[in-house]
Amino acid sequence: MRGKVGAIGLVFATACGGAAKPPCHGLCTLASLTELDILAGQPSGPGLVDGAGAAAHFALPWALSGDGAGHLYVSDGEVIRAADLSTGAVTTLAGAYGMIGGNDGAGPDARFYDPGGLAATASALFLADEENNTIRKIDLASDTVSTYAGVYEVGDSTDGPLSVARFREVQGLALLGDDLYVSDTDNQTLRHIAISTGTVTTIAGVVGMVGTTDGASSDARFNQPKAIALDGNGNLFILDSGNARVRKLVLASSTISTVATFDTTPSGMTTDGTDLLVSLGNEIVRVSVANGSMTVVVGSESGDGFIDGVGADARFTRPIGLWNDGAGNLYVADSGNYVIRKVALTTGTVSTFAGANSTGTADGTATDARFRTPQGMIATADGNLYVADTLNHTLRKVSLATGEVSTFAGAAGHAGLLDGMGASARFNQPAGLALDGESQLYVADAGNRAIRRIDLTTGAVATVSLKSGGMLAALSFPTAIALSGNQLFITDSGRHIILSANLDSLEVTTLAGGEMQTGGVDGVGTAARFNTPIGMAADGKGNLYVADVLNYSVRKISIASGQVTTFAGELGVRGTADGNGSDARFGYPTELAIDAIGDLFVTDSLNNTVRHISTGSGQVTTAVGTVGLSGVKPGPLPSQITQPSAIAITYAGALAIASENAILIARAQEKQ
Repeated sequence: MRGKVGAIGLVFATACGGAAKPPCHGLCTLASLTELDILAGQPSGPGLVDGAGAAAHFALPWALSGDGAGHLYVSDGEVIRAADLSTGAVTTLAGAYGMIGGNDGAGPDARFYDPGGLAATASALFLADEENNTIRKIDLASDTVSTYAGVYEVGDSTDGPLSVARFREVQGLALLGDDLYVSDTDNQTLRHIAISTGTVTTIAGVVGMVGTTDGASSDARFNQPKAIALDGNGNLFILDSGNARVRKLVLASSTISTVATFDTTPSGMTTDGTDLLVSLGNEIVRVSVANGSMTVVVGSESGDGFIDGVGADARFTRPIGLWNDGAGNLYVADSGNYVIRKVALTTGTVSTFAGANSTGTADGTATDARFRTPQGMIATADGNLYVADTLNHTLRKVSLATGEVSTFAGAAGHAGLLDGMGASARFNQPAGLALDGESQLYVADAGNRAIRRIDLTTGAVATVSLKSGGMLAALSFPTAIALSGNQLFITDSGRHIILSANLDSLEVTTLAGGEMQTGGVDGVGTAARFNTPIGMAADGKGNLYVADVLNYSVRKISIASGQVTTFAGELGVRGTADGNGSDARFGYPTELAIDAIGDLFVTDSLNNTVRHISTGSGQVTTAVGTVGLSGVKPGPLPSQITQPSAIAITYAGALAIASENAILIARAQEKQ
């Protein structure tokens, strides 16, 4: 993971509220941060957030089913979700994000372990709890989960009453009236449950026997049967994934035949009552039951992507679960894009039904704008936020008042190393930003291994020709920069060192760290060791703070002496705990920002939080985000964010955070 925060590199000569008022984060005139809002962009990516349409987030949508009464159900990682087909509103029925287990209970008290296939009635939802070897049941009136058949973590193949029956890694379910069919995947069999009597029987395949044999169901052989579907005409179709084929079981005669074979492994299947619809690579194909012929409905085998459109112009990334609503619409669990797509089968038109995935390059106001992995930000006194839009290879400008986004320098999608004016300049993965006064913006152009400078008045971009021993300095992967006086500091994360560049002579020296030597050692200058330092901030008092990512700590460097100490966290120890100094734990600290009184804010990426460090007391607290929850969810703090990638403090006393390709603002309320 790369990136750099917009570390405010000014030497503050005046107190808060003076003529040269610096960013204040709310500690001078405002109270604590209270609310998280979206400033610009559309949050996109995996997570667990309820909401309508693009406001919802999915973690790993896998299997789908509907009840025929306007509801779609989704197995989503460790939770079960429901979507209203008329409004697109997504809610979480049961389970807890990131928590596995076999507990029965109501809503979030229940636990699952890789829940897969679903089958819905008007009042209940059956689900195949794969790794728990059980069939679970959710009462839809109360969202209460119970174990319907099988025993938690006990894998076997026993037939009989529900309490006696055993399964081994069940995956597919299909329901018609009193009959519930189960693909007992690791047993290589198909099972039947008579709901009225609660009796489980094996109806096809032989336990533990792998093969492709057709014929009488008792002689048939399968290889990892997964999705199954009923056509309403007495036929059960089986996605025989290990054999890369679709099989048919005629229920009346108990005979198995092969319908179609594939060149690649199919991942999902449903029926429209006549033909089969199959997820195959990044395509959805229609398979004729009569002759096994295949035609592409939507998507393209040429590659993955995320594009709504018609037919082959649409793009998917690992589509898996399919459900046909019987009204001409196919719903697709587009797992690699973390969304649910909708296909109008008569026209082949693909749209995004629910979930957030919206990277892009568009300028515009607020949520109309799009970013692609922003990894550096810095605020200016005129009310703007400059953003290093890293994978778009551009510098963007965001009005903090209106959310209006414009491209300030570089051209989206065009990586390169070229000086010039505004759009004629080229960057390659710009990351860290630092501001010299209010007119010169320095950029750590990571992919070009260079430092660039932008005149904010004219838009002119120039490359800073740093030297070492009379020759051009070689940088490996500069990710963060900070200014103090006439010195520019650089975290060269590729070499695990901190560099100092004199902006008068442009001479570069190593301030701290051992060249290409990883470790977690405090010490002076080159005797100290870092492990992938990324974020950095200067406090204007002669100190640098460094986010030492793979040491899971924040380090402090005295600029005058080069003395490195561990300021917060314990070297090499990951965690989530708030606490004082070495008692605190970080998951993946990547970016830093420092406010006017010298306190630090840290993007703790893998914990999905922003942490606050009082530099006076060393106390670490969680300011934004909730450990264990993922997805952007605006509202009262701590709220939710996902892997924050950049951070900056504004002059109006707010905290700007880049998360999920959106720019968020944590605002403060004025003191009464």
